Amino acid sequence: MTNNLDLMTLERQDQIVALVNDVGRITVAELSERFGVSETTIRRDLSSLAARYLIRRTHGGVMRVGTVATTEIPILLRQGKFAAEKDRIGAATAGLIQNGETLLVAGGSTGLAVAQHLSEHSDLTVITESLLVVQELLRQGQHRLIMLGGSVDPDEQAVRGTLARQMLEQLSVDKVIIGARAVSLARGISAETPEEAEFLRAFLNCGEHRILVTDSSKFHLSALVTLAPLNVINTLVTDNNLDDETAQQIRELDIYLITV
Repeated sequence: MTNNLDLMTLERQDQIVALVNDVGRITVAELSERFGVSETTIRRDLSSLAARYLIRRTHGGVMRVGTVATTEIPILLRQGKFAAEKDRIGAATAGLIQNGETLLVAGGSTGLAVAQHLSEHSDLTVITESLLVVQELLRQGQHRLIMLGGSVDPDEQAVRGTLARQMLEQLSVDKVIIGARAVSLARGISAETPEEAEFLRAFLNCGEHRILVTDSSKFHLSALVTLAPLNVINTLVTDNNLDDETAQQIRELDIYLITV
């Protein structure tokens, strides 16, 4: 289901955004040389990024926008938002899991809600970067746990960085479960930073069955960086506040949609 060309384009565009935010201004020719693609391809990338207000076009090049907006909220604050919806999403997602499976569960408040509903399962192997997910599953006491290594992000209560990505490259699991900062039909799944997007792409590459768990407040939004088109997802679990039109459009992407 994954379109490798689309993912390569998204990764290049994410790197362009990060570079422009770092250096402030750069030319099309410099970007073409740096990324090893034609100037036509770079102009196409810049048009896409400018349309999403991630960069500003200039004559012959590009510059960063005045400020880089962020809506990131630490996980311990996010846990209390839409708690009832996340609990239902967690229960429904747990219903998709079979005893004995190997799961890769991304951190985040909705991923934690999934973990909280695994107590009725047995013989699971759960791999995660989330300290909170590990603590919850240790409390349950019946699953094999594998913790990714890396630098600890205190806001997310999770590990990040090169070591964690290197571990992910070695993994193959039955189901990958991730959340999202923002979801839209046009931009797909978004992350707050290029680093977060790269990390979650590595998650998605670890399994053929990919489950997106997110409450409906995340729809029709976009964060700074697109990490993947929506159709890389096999199953999407959200709450029943999702509007009918969006639900139908998601199903038309051949995604199994569950609303609870």
